[in-house]
Amino acid sequence: MCYRGFSLFNNVMNVMFIVDTFLAFLRAFRDENGLIVYSLKSIRRRYIRSGWFFINLLASLPTSLILLGQIAASNKPFGSMTCHGQIHEHFENPNVRFVLVLEGFKLLRLLRIKKIMQTSELMSKFWEGINVEIALTIKFCYMIVLVSHWIACIWGLIALQQMESYVHSSLLDELNWISNWYNSSYVEGGLNPIGWENAIPRYWLCLFWAIQSITSIGYGNISPVTTIEFAFANFLMLLCGIFWAYIIGSLVEVVQGLSTSQEYISRMNDANQMVKDFTVKQLPESVGGSLHKKSSKRVRRFITNQRDVATKNWSESNASTLAESYPTLSILSPELRRFCALHLTYSLLETIPYLSSNYLSPEEQAEIAMQCVTLEFSTAEKFSAHPDLGRGILIFRRGFATVSRNVPSKFLRWHKDIKDKPIDVDEVLVEDDYLEQRQLVFHFVGFTKVFFVPRSAIMGILEKNERAWKDCARWRYFKAGLVLYSMKDSLTA
Repeated sequence: MCYRGFSLFNNVMNVMFIVDTFLAFLRAFRDENGLIVYSLKSIRRRYIRSGWFFINLLASLPTSLILLGQIAASNKPFGSMTCHGQIHEHFENPNVRFVLVLEGFKLLRLLRIKKIMQTSELMSKFWEGINVEIALTIKFCYMIVLVSHWIACIWGLIALQQMESYVHSSLLDELNWISNWYNSSYVEGGLNPIGWENAIPRYWLCLFWAIQSITSIGYGNISPVTTIEFAFANFLMLLCGIFWAYIIGSLVEVVQGLSTSQEYISRMNDANQMVKDFTVKQLPESVGGSLHKKSSKRVRRFITNQRDVATKNWSESNASTLAESYPTLSILSPELRRFCALHLTYSLLETIPYLSSNYLSPEEQAEIAMQCVTLEFSTAEKFSAHPDLGRGILIFRRGFATVSRNVPSKFLRWHKDIKDKPIDVDEVLVEDDYLEQRQLVFHFVGFTKVFFVPRSAIMGILEKNERAWKDCARWRYFKAGLVLYSMKDSLTA
C-alpha cells in the first residue's frame, strides 16, 4: 500500500514548521507588563535565550528528504521509496536508521501545543464564542484521542522492536503480543496486522488495546507475552489509570462547579447571553468611537483576561478590597489581619513617601491597606476617578497607560516602566475643586490591573498623623498646586 498522500502532507508540514521557526525572529511579543515589544534585537535575544529556537530547529529537520537522499544513494532502486511499505528494505543501512532516529525529534513539536493554545487568536475566539461546556467536552475528547494514539504507537513499537530482522514475516515468527493475538484470534478475511503493507490495520489493533486499557474495559484478547511487554504494559496501564482518573475528576469538577474554571464558564455564558441580547451589534463610530465597535469581543476578552492574568478570586465587583480578594483575612484576629495586610501591600505603600514607614506606624499602614482596592481595566478604557471612591493614587501591577489632562489637548504622555510605581502622588493631595479640568486622565492600553489608594483614605490618615503631613505631605501639596497653576495657560492654549 502506498502512502504518497501522507508523504506529501508530511513534507508540507516540515516546510511550514521550518518557515515558522525563522519567522519567530520577526514576531513581536508582550512583556511582563503587557507591552508589545517590536524591537527586533529584543525579539531575537529573547527567542534564542529561551531555547525555543534550537528546539524548533531540531523538530523541523527535513528528515523525510534526508531519508530519501540516503535511499537514493543506496544500490537499491529509487522507486522503492515511493511506498512506505518498502522502506523496511533499507533498515539495515545504518545511515537510514540514524535518520529515522532523528525523525523522533519531531515529537518536540508537541511542546508548542500549550504555547499555541495560549497565544492563538483563533483559539481565543473559539473559547470566547462557543458554549463553554461544549468546548470543555471537545477538549476532553481530544485529550482522550491524543493519549490513546500515543499509547497505541508505543504498544505497537514494542512488538516491532523485538523483531530480529525487517522482513515481513518476522513479526509473525517472533514471540510478541501481535503474533500471540494472530495465532489465537485471527479470522481469515478479518483484520490482519502482519506485514509492512498492513500498517493501518496494525495501528487499529494497537489503538483497540490502548482504549480498552484507558477505559479499564480489558477484553483480554490482547495481552503481553514477553518480559519487556509485561514491563511496558504495567507502566502504560498505570499511566492509563492516572489519565482516566484525571478525566473523570475534571468532568466531575465541571459538573459540580468546584473550581475557578466553573466560575469562568458561568461568567462567559452570561456574557454570551448578554451579547445575544444586544439590540445593536455595532454602535456608530460617532457614539462609541472606533475602538468600541466590537464591544462583544471586548467583553469576552476582558473575562478571559481576568481568568488568565488577574486576581485568582472572582468578586462581584471590579473594585475588590483585600478582604474580598483574600477571604481568609475576615476570619483572622485583628492583629494577625494587620500583619497579613502589610505583607500584601507593604512594598507598594513604601513607594508613596508620606505613606511609608518613615512617617506611618505599622497599624496606620495596615489601616490604609484595608481601604485600598484592586481595579481592572480593558483596552481603550479611560479613568480619572472612581464613581464611589473618588480620586486616588494608581500603582500599576500589570499593563500600562497613557496620561492626559481632562481638557481638549493633543498632548498624551507615556509612562514607561511603571510596574509597582505610584502615579499622581502629589496631585492627589490637591482639592477636587482646584483641579477642575486639569485632572489626570488615564488611557489604558491592553488589559490593566492597578492597586488603587483612595484619596479619602490618604487624607484620613494624614489628619491623624500630623508629622506625616507637616514633614512630607504638605510640601508635596504646595508643589502640586504650583505646578497645576503654572500649566493652566498651556493646557488651554
